[in-house]
Amino acid sequence: MNEPSRTDRRMPYPEVDFEALHERIRRATVQRPIPGRTPALRRTLLIATASAAAAVLVAGGLFLAAERHPDAAPADLDALLATAPSEVLRDAAATNYDDILYDQQL
Repeated sequence: MNEPSRTDRRMPYPEVDFEALHERIRRATVQRPIPGRTPALRRTLLIATASAAAAVLVAGGLFLAAERHPDAAPADLDALLATAPSEVLRDAAATNYDDILYDQQL
């Protein structure tokens, strides 16, 4: 039963051409570069990574520069009262007095 079949199945082309065709198919499928890993894509990914790293470094530098040089200290209440016009002070006092009366009624 395990005898090889004696039927003559010849290919329509020589064995050498079959081997060459087989090698071409193998090269086209097995030795093909991985899809999506073309040099242009690698270069683009490298540039994008470098740009992101540079942006992070610049943002960190700006943050540190802002932390080292704080804005001017806010003016204290005495300085504001000394420089404010009298009308503004009168309006603020009236508003504050109304708020105090309203809170006491609650």
